[in-house]
Amino acid sequence: MESSHLSAQKQALVTALISFLTLPIAYLIRFRLMHGIPAYGFAYYCTMALFSSLLHFFVYRVGFYTRTDIYRHIGKQLQRTIVCESVCTLLLYGALYVVGVQYISRIVIFISYLLNMLFIGGMHGILFCLLRSVRRSGYYQRTILLVGEGPAADHYVKAVYGRPETGHRLLGYVASGRQCFSAVPAEDADSFQYMGPYEVLGQVLQSASPEEVIIALSAAQYVHIDDVIATCEHNGVPVKIIPCYEARISSQLSTSIFEGVKMVDIRTIPLDRLYNALIKRCMDVFISLAALILLSPLMLVIAVGVKLSTHDSVFFTQERIGKDKKPFRMIKFRSMKRNDSEDTAWSTQEDDRRTFFGALIRKLSLDELPQLFNVLKGDMSIIGPRPEIPCYVEQFRDEIPLYMIRHRVKPGMTGYAQVHGLRGDTSIKERIQYDVAYIENWSIWLDLRILAMTIPALVNDEKLPSHKSGD
Repeated sequence: MESSHLSAQKQALVTALISFLTLPIAYLIRFRLMHGIPAYGFAYYCTMALFSSLLHFFVYRVGFYTRTDIYRHIGKQLQRTIVCESVCTLLLYGALYVVGVQYISRIVIFISYLLNMLFIGGMHGILFCLLRSVRRSGYYQRTILLVGEGPAADHYVKAVYGRPETGHRLLGYVASGRQCFSAVPAEDADSFQYMGPYEVLGQVLQSASPEEVIIALSAAQYVHIDDVIATCEHNGVPVKIIPCYEARISSQLSTSIFEGVKMVDIRTIPLDRLYNALIKRCMDVFISLAALILLSPLMLVIAVGVKLSTHDSVFFTQERIGKDKKPFRMIKFRSMKRNDSEDTAWSTQEDDRRTFFGALIRKLSLDELPQLFNVLKGDMSIIGPRPEIPCYVEQFRDEIPLYMIRHRVKPGMTGYAQVHGLRGDTSIKERIQYDVAYIENWSIWLDLRILAMTIPALVNDEKLPSHKSGD
C-alpha cells in the first residue's frame, strides 16, 4: 500500500511485530515438536527476538517501504521480501558472532527465517490482492488531471483504463482542443472530459483539486511546458512528465549535473554500475568453472563423437559481435560439414549440412557447451542477448529500432528471448524486444529466473535427419 494511504512507519512496525513472534514460535518447534535440548532458555530467545524485531524494522523501513510501487508488482514484492529477510538473518548471525554467543540454535534462526518469509510475504500478498480489488471497484485511487495531447497522452490514458488496479483516476484533460482518446470506455466518457485550453489550467486546478498532474505534451505543444509547470507549482500540485519521446526512453532513467548543467540519461543500464557488473562477472566465473569441471566427461564424449562424425576439427569458431561492438571468436562443437559460407550464413533447423550426431547435440543444445570458455575468458556471459554475425549486425541496425542497444552488455549463452522460444531462425524484432527488456531491467533475480527457465528449454525444435548422412 502506498505511503500516502498507510504510513511506511506503521507497515514496518507490523513487520517487526511478526518477526518478534516468529523466533519464540521457532523455539517451540525446535525444542518441543522436534524434542531438542536447548542450551539457553525460552526467555533468552525472547530477548533475541526483540533485537531481531528492531533489525526488521530498520531493514524493511529502508529496503522495502521506501518504494511506492511495491503493491503493483507481486514479483517485486517477493524479491524484496527475500532480500530484506536474508539481510536481517545475516545481520542476526553476525551480531551473535560478535557478542560471542556460541550455543544459540542455528536451526531456530533458520526456522524463524522461513516463518518470516511465510508470514511477512503472506501479509504483503494479502494486501496486494486486497488493494487491487478495492481499486478495481473505483476506491482508494489517486485523482489525476492530464495536461497534453498526442501519442504520449493517448498511451497514458490507455494504461489507466486498461489497468484500473494501478490506482489512477482521471478527472479530465487540458489540451489545445478536444481530443479523441480511443481507450476511454463509453461508461467513463462523461467523467473524463475536456476541461479547457492550457491558458485556463490555473482555474481548472483550483476547481478540480487533483492530487497530481500528468503532463504529456506533444512535441508541437512543448512551448507550453514552462507555463504548465509553473502553474502547477504555484497551486502546490505534484507534477509528473511523460516526454514526447517516451517511446525512445527506458524505464531506467538517471540525472546528472555537468558543471551546473542538468542532464537526463534516457537509457540507464543497471550493468553500467560497477557493483552490478562485478556481481554478474563473479556469477559468470563461478558457473562457467563449475560447469566445465562437472561436464568435462560429457564434453570429452561429445568431442570424440564430433571427430568421428565430421572427420574434421572438433571445434567450430565464428566471428560474432560482443559488448561495445567488439568482435570475438565464439566457440561451438562442430555439428556441420565444413563449407565456404560458414562464417556468414545462418543455420536452419533442417540444414542439410548437419551430420546426424551434429543434429543430435544441436537438438539438446550441447553444441553450445564450449562457449563456457568464452564466458571464462570474458567475451560472453552466461545470460545475455545472443551474439550476432557481423554482416547481420550491419543489416539489422538499419532495419530494427533499438537493435544496437543489445551491444551495451556482454552477449550470453542463453537469454531472455531464447527461454521464450525465440532462438535460431526466428523473428529478430521479437528477440530485440526481449533483449532490450532484459538489458533495461537486469537484476540478479532475473538472471536466476532465466537460468531456471533455460533447463527445460535445452531441448529445442531442431529436427533430426532421417538418415545418417555424413557419419
